[in-house]
Amino acid sequence: MERRSLDEDATTFLLAACALVLLGVGIGRALRATRLTSRTITQWLSKSIGGSEAKAATLSAAKGAPALMLVGVCRPKIMISDLATAVLSDNELRVAVRHELGHRRSWDNLKKLLINATPFPGMRGIERAWREAAELAADDSAVETREDALDLATALVKLSRSGKQWTEPKLASGLVCDSSVITLRVHRLLEWRTGRRLQRRWPWVVPSLLIVGAMVSNYGTALVMIHRLTELLVP
Repeated sequence: MERRSLDEDATTFLLAACALVLLGVGIGRALRATRLTSRTITQWLSKSIGGSEAKAATLSAAKGAPALMLVGVCRPKIMISDLATAVLSDNELRVAVRHELGHRRSWDNLKKLLINATPFPGMRGIERAWREAAELAADDSAVETREDALDLATALVKLSRSGKQWTEPKLASGLVCDSSVITLRVHRLLEWRTGRRLQRRWPWVVPSLLIVGAMVSNYGTALVMIHRLTELLVP
């Protein structure tokens, strides 16, 4: 329906140029984070572990590597260092591995890649809040009983007191690399009770259903509002 003649103003081309710049910067940031993460992980890895289904997706690491960490984006694997096997008991290690499997099921490393490729101001605070929420969600996915919660809390305390501070690669999810939320996680695990996960998520279900219902019942009005907003944002 547009005319063949070019009637766009300079603002449109300026916005397009800004979008291309942001896209280029984002791709560059993502490639750099991927390269640095791969280099760091290669220094830590020693050999692969075969065997059961859980161990088929794990890697053995040493040389000062973090205790447990989910590495990789497309096909993430769990990296287990010699520190984890030396410090943690079998039950603690089992629950810790389930925590990392929770990160894997949620594709948290892929989400980190997308966040890292978004060069907008203020993303650091958003990323910090998301990382905290991701750790809490992984804890919830790993814990099924009171004993599991205590084992995971004990693992966090043991590893945090090991005297080793790790720097987490940008595209990896470590068990205790983010020391700022360990205290919060331990307190939540000590207060764990059956059904808490449902209680924590339930308040968000009702507002979501109300918003979806309002949009469906007023689809025409919502469509007009979105069209007007688009006209304001895109000259």
